[in-house]
Amino acid sequence: MTDTASNTEAVSKFRQNVTSISLVLFTGFVGLLCILVLACTLTQTRLSTISIDGVTISIWKLDDTRTQWKKIRDRIRDQSEALIKAKQELDDAQQNLANDDGVYRPARTPLDAELQALRAGISGYEPDLAKAMVGSPGEQVSMLGTAKDRLLKAHPELQESIGKIADLDKTYEPIYAERMTLEAKATVKKGQVKALNDSLASLQDSLDGLFRQFSTKPLDDPTRVRLENALFELYSGKFLGASMNWLLIMPPDILTLALVILMGVLGSALQMTHALFRQNRIERPGAYFLRLGVGAITALVIFIVAKAGVPVIADASRLGGDAPINPYFVSFLAIISGLMSENAIMMVQAQGAKFFASETAADPQRWARFDLHDAFAKANRSPNNVRQLLNAEDAQFEGWISGKDALPGAAQTMIAGVLGMSQRELFTDIPPDDAK
Repeated sequence: MTDTASNTEAVSKFRQNVTSISLVLFTGFVGLLCILVLACTLTQTRLSTISIDGVTISIWKLDDTRTQWKKIRDRIRDQSEALIKAKQELDDAQQNLANDDGVYRPARTPLDAELQALRAGISGYEPDLAKAMVGSPGEQVSMLGTAKDRLLKAHPELQESIGKIADLDKTYEPIYAERMTLEAKATVKKGQVKALNDSLASLQDSLDGLFRQFSTKPLDDPTRVRLENALFELYSGKFLGASMNWLLIMPPDILTLALVILMGVLGSALQMTHALFRQNRIERPGAYFLRLGVGAITALVIFIVAKAGVPVIADASRLGGDAPINPYFVSFLAIISGLMSENAIMMVQAQGAKFFASETAADPQRWARFDLHDAFAKANRSPNNVRQLLNAEDAQFEGWISGKDALPGAAQTMIAGVLGMSQRELFTDIPPDDAK
């Protein structure tokens, strides 16, 4: 019996340890996903504020521009790196030419002097040859070699001078060949530097033209900087940047709903973790999955109800209608919905009971104190959305909010919640003179 009890206790502890570790890891993983989706929602909300000439730039147009912008920037980066390398190689080639002057000049100077003296000596009886011997020393020596036999036959006294030129040319020829090689390298490097500079100028023009698609007028510097910052945010790296980019270009409503569901799951995971560590309560795996599903669906339902303007939270106006969504408030609402899913469901049921309850004497009909069209406009709410929720005809709903017709109790409650005002401020028991 003792061994059986010990084994049972060991199994229970092992199961508790595995469950606690799994819950902690799962909660951490969901938390990381929530961070990623929340960051993308915040970034998308911030990028949606960029406008040019009063027109807001969509996230999809920014992403399309980012694709072209990245390609051009990558080419500019590659060309810039190649230009730096080419300039360094050109400097090296020019430095080698300068260093070669110490060898080339001493080898060429005496050869030039001997050739000049020979030209002066033969100018009297070989004027054509003297005039033709121009250009580089190699060209002059080549011409002299062609006429050598004829010159020596007619003028044997030139033997010493021609022989000296031949000896100097033997020393000069390899030095000249090396010089030509160095000059050719320097010329090639100059061409490469020029071609890269021209390519960079063309790429920069293409980059400038990319920003001209946003406006017919030239963009001012602050606006262009804002656009470039947005493009940098859309391309923030390889692995993480690709993941975030996929989320960033999602439709805003889908991204918001994904955030709501993840935050609801996180709230349920926190609830399960709290129950395990504070109450030492272990449930079956199916119960955990069910609780996670309930948390996600509850968060989604509460978000939809709050977005519709029903006052299930302290300030329904922060989400109702077409008002801008605060991602932090959405996250908080979803987390508490998942964390307290039972209370959230009861609250929705209570509000539903008010809307679908039959009218009684305790809930008399009332009339609008004033035309509610202006109140809807000030609250940034759409009357048509409320009409659809109440399933009312256009003429009937128009009569309600204009103060001509009496409103049922459910309509009074919903309109007061949507406008964020009390029923006492909006409705009265006293019918108008032309009341039906």
